[in-house]
This record gives sequence, structure tokens and C-alpha cells, in this order.
Amino acid sequence: MMNAIHNPRSTLHAVTPYGVSTSDVESLTSYFCRVAHSHSMTAQKLAEWVLKHFEQSVCEKYYWYQRNFSSMSVESEQWAAWLGELTGVGSLDQLTLAPLRNLVGTPGLAPRADRWCPCCIEEDRYEGRDTYYRLAWDVAPVTACLRHKVQLVSTCPHCNKENVRNRAAIVVPGYCTSCGGFLGDAEAEPATPEELWVVRQVGQTLQQRPQVAEDGLTSLLGVVIERMAANNMATFAKQYGFSKSGVWHWMNKGGLPSLKAWLTIALHGGIGLDKLFAGDVESWVVPREKPQFEMPLSESPRAGIRSRELDWDEIRTSLMKMLELPVPISINEACERVGVGRKHLYLRVNAEARAIADRYSRYRSEVRLQKEVRLREQIGEILDARLAAGYEGMSARDVWSQLDEQARSVESVFRHISVVMAERQK
Repeated sequence: MMNAIHNPRSTLHAVTPYGVSTSDVESLTSYFCRVAHSHSMTAQKLAEWVLKHFEQSVCEKYYWYQRNFSSMSVESEQWAAWLGELTGVGSLDQLTLAPLRNLVGTPGLAPRADRWCPCCIEEDRYEGRDTYYRLAWDVAPVTACLRHKVQLVSTCPHCNKENVRNRAAIVVPGYCTSCGGFLGDAEAEPATPEELWVVRQVGQTLQQRPQVAEDGLTSLLGVVIERMAANNMATFAKQYGFSKSGVWHWMNKGGLPSLKAWLTIALHGGIGLDKLFAGDVESWVVPREKPQFEMPLSESPRAGIRSRELDWDEIRTSLMKMLELPVPISINEACERVGVGRKHLYLRVNAEARAIADRYSRYRSEVRLQKEVRLREQIGEILDARLAAGYEGMSARDVWSQLDEQARSVESVFRHISVVMAERQK
């Protein structure tokens, strides 16, 4: 008897991601927006629903587009797992840079503005498929499209605004979130050979998962330095534009070269980035001739960066002490005091971070309520003084002009004046 194959229904639509295992692989951000669109939901509502479904607590003002779903953070990998469970589509982490987490450092990885290839978007629409955003467009060193040999653009051709690709509550991939114009209408400049080489290297890396394990990275870097500089770290750093402290940090403290640094190694070493990340260096021979173009690092991968170990137990203790302060403080001030970003506090010490934010929110509400009570008392006193002087009528503007500066600063002050005046007329 043949075994039955069970195919349970997925909670969300099993939208198929585009370009898996190719250089044109879709980004998880794009995939998330298409899932939301398939359910006729805003991206913001879908994000809130997913978080509620998995019983995740977040700050009150959670905007989905402030998170980079396609990055190599733990959060991106978590979202890939959540969407995989809800849609029934596996391996969604391939739509993120998470597989590179143990090989590539984060500095210089994320672009300053959202980019896209207008030719790709126009081609998507022409061929009748959903417009989607490629993962490679979210990698800063990638500035061109290998398929169409043009530079990526970052400005809407209709309203001339930046960051209008997906940073909004409602997103339809391929259309401006500000004016609704089609992003494929933008004009693109021809790409340079240097730009095409970079996107080719990154594209080949995105096609397959890196095979070098975290504990094998130091060994790989050792081979790189041995082949390219006769095993001399100082010579290697000087010759290829790295800082000596940066290279030392890679070899001795578990530091990770930036993607720009890896590209520099690949360029001058005459080896593909995909082969480096696969650890395929046994028969690698460094060419004697210099490459036809240079890839200078604008600055050291570790310039201005201090390496530090965060003691999360100590940070948690500090936050708990802040909860006992007589005057509550905001989560932003708490971040400044412990020297850690807000995002990391919510990720690592979520309960304490939320407690500080909730306490401050209640404190602000109490202060606001006290100000409103004092405002109404002051309005009443002004009206009583007016009646005592023998006058019956008084306009809201007249009342406002006699309030002190603190009372005037209360939100919706004229509404409070109208309410008190209406109560006095009853």
C-alpha cells in the first residue's frame, strides 16, 4: 500500500520566490511585500499580524520598513523562518544575506539608499510576472545590473525622491511609495567594467551558500596571506590597502573582513569570491600581473571602530536600576546610558527595555493629565474673574491670551477651553 503524502494548507499564501539559486534571487523584503499584496493587506498590517501570531512583543511604534529583512542579522533569519512556517515555502533564508554572517563584516554592507535596476523592473512587467526586488540591490558595493549592463538608480523618475522603493506601510513592488509612479520608467547610465566585475562576483556568491565554516575562516585567511604576501601580515596590509590592526584583528580576535575587503582580495588574488567562500583554494595561484583596475578601500574596515565585548548581564542590571529611578527616563536615554542601540536592547534584553518604555509612557501620560487638570482650573479661574467683573461673554481667543506659557503648551488647548466654557453655560 502506497504511503499517503500529506500536504497541509499553509496559513499564508505559498507565494513562490523568484530567482532562487541564481544571481537574480529575490530579497526577503520583496517577498514579504508580495505576500502582503497577495492578501490585500498593507505590509505594516502583515508585520503586526506575524508578530502577534508568534507572540512577539515589540515597542509601540514598530514600523516594519525600519527593519532590513534581507540583511544577515539574526532578526532577518528569524523572519525567514517565520515566513517559511506560515507560507510552507522552505529555505527562505536564501533570500537574505544571513548565510554570509560568519564570513563578512557588517561595515559598508548596507547601501545608504534603496536602489533598483529600472530595466529589470520593466522586463518583469513586460513578461507578465510580478515585479520584484533583487537581493543584490541591497548590497552596497553592487552599483550595477549585470544583466542589462546599466547602473542602479535610487531616485523616482516621477517625483525625484529617494527611499521610495519599499519604506512605507503600503508597498506594491515596482511602484513609488510616494507618488505611485512606475519605477521602471527611470533612465539608467551604462555601467563600467569595474562595476560589472563587482556585481558578477556578488551574484556568483548569492547563487550558492558559503561552505567555509566559522571555525575555518582563520585558516582561510591564513592561506590568503601566505599566498598573497608570503605569510607577512604587515606586507599584506600595506600592499592591498588594509590597516595592520584590521588584519591582526581578523587573524587573532575573530574579526570579519568587510565585503569590500573580500572583493579586494579576490581582485588582486585572481580568484572568484565564490571560490574563496567555498574554500576552494588548494590549487589557487596568485597572478604576477596586477589587475587592470584598482579597488581602493576608502578607509580601513576597522577605522574608527572599537572592538568591545558587551556584558549583557551587566546591561540588564543597569536597566533594572533605571526602573527604580524616581523620575522615569525614555528608552532612548537608557540606550545612551548603557551605550547600546535601541534595536539591540529589544533583541537581547527585551523585557527590561519594554518595561522602561512602558514606565516612561505612563509617566508622560500622568504629566499630560496633570497639565490638562491645571489648564482647566486656570480656564475656570479666568472665566470666574470675568463674571465677577460684571461681564458675561468671553471668546476662546480671549481666554487663550490670558493663559500662561505652560498652559498654552498643552495639546489641543482650544478644545479644552471650549469644553470648560460649555460646562459653565449649563
